[in-house]
Amino acid sequence: MKRILIALACAFLALPAVAQEEALKDLPGFVDFGEMNSVYGEPKVNISIGGAMLGFVAAMARNSNPEAAAIFSKLKGVRVSVYNIEDVGAEAALAQVNHVKGTLQGLNWSPVVQVNEDGEQIQIFMKFDGEIMNGLTLMVVDEEEAVFINVIGELDPNKLSALMKKFDIDLDDALDIDIN
Repeated sequence: MKRILIALACAFLALPAVAQEEALKDLPGFVDFGEMNSVYGEPKVNISIGGAMLGFVAAMARNSNPEAAAIFSKLKGVRVSVYNIEDVGAEAALAQVNHVKGTLQGLNWSPVVQVNEDGEQIQIFMKFDGEIMNGLTLMVVDEEEAVFINVIGELDPNKLSALMKKFDIDLDDALDIDIN
């Protein structure tokens, strides 16, 4: 009986995630990364968080970290997929990154970081509506993994930068990029 209840609880928890993904598709910051499961199988990490959960996180952080709460309260969704590509190779992932890159450029996303070196490709795009950033997308492919991240909703670069400094997050170190 306990197993049946757990299975039903998991099924009901999965339904909002599917509904959230559908609801996000119409937002200006949403990026369709395409279908990678047919080539690489299920992602080893798959995160899809919608606005309701982000609102809950913002409410929880309001007293302890108002800066983070302000950022989370304006987000509509966060999607992360990480595929293990070591056994199959990076060709399909690189082709998908190039396809998405072309689509984003056609939709007036701004390329912010583009790195192509030694079997590694990093692409970061931002979607702006005037001074407001409505989306951030990061795509990374190396010999072992393909990572696709999409942050949907209003992002204030100044607030995000201040929060990163507060938590001692150095983007250069996080991406392992030597910009000198």
